[in-house]
Amino acid sequence: MVESERAVGFDATSQRAVASNSLPWGAAVPAASSWRDKLPDKPLLISGGVGGPFVIFLCTPLRNALTLGSRDKQSTMRGIYRKVFRGGPQAGWIGGVGPGVIACPQFLALGPVYHMLSSSLTGVLGTGPAWTHGLAVSVLSSLGASFCETVMTYGSQSRNAQMAYNNSFVTFSSVVDGSRKKVPLNSMHHVWGPGAGAMMTRNFLSVMSVRTLSPWLRQQPSLQFLGAARVTICDIASSVAICTLTAPVHQLFNFLATTPEARSVSRVEKIQMARRFLREQYFVPLPREEILTSVDLTKPLPEKQYSWRISRVAARDFGMRTAYVTTVFAVFMSIERALCEAMR
Repeated sequence: MVESERAVGFDATSQRAVASNSLPWGAAVPAASSWRDKLPDKPLLISGGVGGPFVIFLCTPLRNALTLGSRDKQSTMRGIYRKVFRGGPQAGWIGGVGPGVIACPQFLALGPVYHMLSSSLTGVLGTGPAWTHGLAVSVLSSLGASFCETVMTYGSQSRNAQMAYNNSFVTFSSVVDGSRKKVPLNSMHHVWGPGAGAMMTRNFLSVMSVRTLSPWLRQQPSLQFLGAARVTICDIASSVAICTLTAPVHQLFNFLATTPEARSVSRVEKIQMARRFLREQYFVPLPREEILTSVDLTKPLPEKQYSWRISRVAARDFGMRTAYVTTVFAVFMSIERALCEAMR
């Protein structure tokens, strides 16, 4: 679930300690003289190694709300947040320890990984037009960093989602007929499984928002009046904008991770399951009367059909995803800023 939190814009390494931030959009990152040049300064290392895990654990209720939203199309955002705390206030943080622990290497490693890939690809691809060459390097580097992040965090994040589901929708469920069963928990060491493809897609889009969209925004003449705050504002704006795409993809990850049947079906059936989830979650079904006018009543009724109208659930999930992203971003930036000022 966040989730590619490190990729969504909380990369202190790339955004403050690496010179590539000052390059024009589309320009390739120059190769560093040594591996040490790719590492952030001491305050940024501490904020990533300590502040990162703290923020990810602190925001566990917001992350768990997204998980519940992937299995509940009826509740409002407020109703989802209330279900997160079924079982008491402490229930909101169930499953948060694993992602918090993994956040330490996640926050520290992914920035340098991206820049090492970028430097290597710059040499491999050679020179070319700044726009196309820089974009190709950015896309391939983002893809590599996203794969590393997915392998690193899949086990902890899928387990977190499963624990949240088991607590709110099984142990303390309002449905008491026994139809809901607990989902088996993944091991923290799992590197791939149901939903991993969706998770990698989410991570890739999140990295691209910071590495490509945000630098492009910073170069716009109309935003130069923002001064020193331009970098942070553009990072937040690009991260929020990309939530229109990452929110449904993230919810697909949560759905597949908390669906036991997804473990045993074939790839084709899993794709069909994913399409059915996205259709039922985010599109408005056609009225039954409209369907009946175009079918042969002598045959069995067809399955429910959907229009291309976006449902209110899409706005709800976008709101919850945006709330999570901006909260993690704001809290982490505050910790980073305080440490940098204290250690000057």
